[in-house]
Amino acid sequence: MVSQASNQPQHYFVREPAVPSQPRTVKDRVRGISLVLTTDRGVFSHGRIDAGTRLLAENMQLPAGARVLDLGCGYGVLGIVAAKMCPDCKVTMVDVNARACALARENVARNNAGPVEIICGDAREVLKGRQFDVIVTNPPCRSGREVVLSLFEWAASALSADGSLWAVIQTNKGARRYARDLQQWFGEVETVRVWGGYRVIQAKRAHHVLEEETLGTTASGDEGGSKP
Repeated sequence: MVSQASNQPQHYFVREPAVPSQPRTVKDRVRGISLVLTTDRGVFSHGRIDAGTRLLAENMQLPAGARVLDLGCGYGVLGIVAAKMCPDCKVTMVDVNARACALARENVARNNAGPVEIICGDAREVLKGRQFDVIVTNPPCRSGREVVLSLFEWAASALSADGSLWAVIQTNKGARRYARDLQQWFGEVETVRVWGGYRVIQAKRAHHVLEEETLGTTASGDEGGSKP
């Protein structure tokens, strides 16, 4: 999005978008689910459902009863699809953008997506101490690598021991490099789908956590054995 006044990109990864509100309705079908969505200027991909978001929605896998987080939910596409495809999942949506959060609330109700928790703020602050089984995200790559990597690191800490992160990133915006970066926090990283210039990446914690716990137990045992 470009601000006409400054001719500079108007980022959506802000608390209060500077551009005037101009709501519109988008109708679409994702993963066999009909969606009627209110969107607005100042939020990500307000004119249509982003191709990467659609690809992630079509490929993400949610275990029954999972605690699911839509990280950077925008106007709610991933969280709503998650709630509809997995009615017994506990879905939480979070975004730093207040306008996006308001739209997400409206769209959850408009699409009868059931009880969904929507929290506005920086996930790294407002979700401290929370645990999830699945985190899905189309990260704000335009905000820079430092922001994206910080979100990935936080996601690893917020996942349950056998949890997984699902992310979609454009290939020309560093998807391959981000996949390599994820290996420092996750035991298994896999590109599960490549299409239309996007890559869907799944990162699992299980092996990484198991190794850490094993090392911790060994270290504890060594210390115990050294005592007189």
